[in-house]
Amino acid sequence: MEIWSILNKAVLLLYVISLSYISTTAITPWFTLSVLLYLCLNISVYIFKDAAVPLLSGLSGALIISASLYVHPLLILLVPVNLFEFGSYYSKSSVIVFLFMLIPWPFLPQDMLIEYGYAASLSAAYLTLLRTYSGRIESYKEELESMRGDIQTLTQRLHENSEYLKQSEYMFKLEERNRLSQQIHDHVGHSMTGALIQMEAAKRLMAADAEKSAELLQNAIHISKDGIESIRLVLKNAKPPTEQLGINRMRLFIDEFAAVHPIKPAFTYEGNVDLISPFHWRIIMENVKEALTNTMKYANATAVSVHIQVLNTVIKAEVSDNGRGASKVIKGLGVIGMEERTAAVNGTVIVDGSRGFSVTTLIPFSDK
Repeated sequence: MEIWSILNKAVLLLYVISLSYISTTAITPWFTLSVLLYLCLNISVYIFKDAAVPLLSGLSGALIISASLYVHPLLILLVPVNLFEFGSYYSKSSVIVFLFMLIPWPFLPQDMLIEYGYAASLSAAYLTLLRTYSGRIESYKEELESMRGDIQTLTQRLHENSEYLKQSEYMFKLEERNRLSQQIHDHVGHSMTGALIQMEAAKRLMAADAEKSAELLQNAIHISKDGIESIRLVLKNAKPPTEQLGINRMRLFIDEFAAVHPIKPAFTYEGNVDLISPFHWRIIMENVKEALTNTMKYANATAVSVHIQVLNTVIKAEVSDNGRGASKVIKGLGVIGMEERTAAVNGTVIVDGSRGFSVTTLIPFSDK
């Protein structure tokens, strides 16, 4: 704003100097001194700023009014700009400031009224627009700083949440290991200890009482079988099914994706997703990641969904959005990569941009 305000004063000053040289009033050294003092005072306004503005603007206005009375009448045309600065410091109303600029108008000679009114009106319009847009820029800067502060706060919270999740995951693993260790100790340790005791007793009785020794060995065999079955059951219950692994990993990825993007994808699935093998889940996951990334880069969408469906012989994974789409789909490296991954399992990828944008992965499978 300062540069444009200085430019306005410079143009007005050059205009006054030009008129002064072609006017009938003689140019004296006092005219030059008045102009130089005017320049010094107005430059000082932008050096000291703030509290010095009304004082320096007032002095500059008083100087020009005095010089116009005793040195050259055209210098009065420089007064409106300084009166605008002086009035703007105390009032935000453009009407009041403009009326303040017209205070010298009733006291001017008849031949100066039109020129002064023109200079005052033009300067008021220019400086008011300048002040308005400057205020908007300052407001935008404040909003930007506020948004930066919010982003920093959110980033810090996200980092803290990420650390908390990592710590929680680590603690969960420790607790799970402790639980498995305790279960194996409780269900298997005692059985193995009992079997070992039976076998030691059978060893000692083998020569003296073969029948009793065989009975003890048979008991040890039963105890060992029960222990092995307990181990199998513990491990079976501890291992989550393929369905849970795939679905939970997809949900976790979508939550992580939503944390760093303005859109949270909707996730749905249907059919017996337990039939999806880990290898197929990996292909689906990679294709969904690539499709969601392309949506955020190019689609300009406000909503996106991920739907996985297991049909009779085909696994269908579709990512669709409500973006601008494309009448002609140009395959980039991302789409080509999806096609290559899917083709490795005899599948196919269908890309459609007619209504929004959708990427459908079809993978054949056999449930036998």
